Amino acid sequence: MTDQLSPPDLKTVKQRAARVQSICKRADANILVLEDLIAQLEQDVRSSSLYCYRLNKAKHLLNL
Repeated sequence: MTDQLSPPDLKTVKQRAARVQSICKRADANILVLEDLIAQLEQDVRSSSLYCYRLNKAKHLLNL
């Protein structure tokens, strides 16, 4: 005996679609916040004296 699933009604489809859209918007917002945090951290790293020292040493090594 095979159990066949009936397609969901329109109301259920709309509810699920709205839930997926909400989840996607929240995910996009989280990604934006994380990208901003990464940019801030990269700026902090680039302004550190150790980074500047290593970068200058690497440029000197490569004759740049």
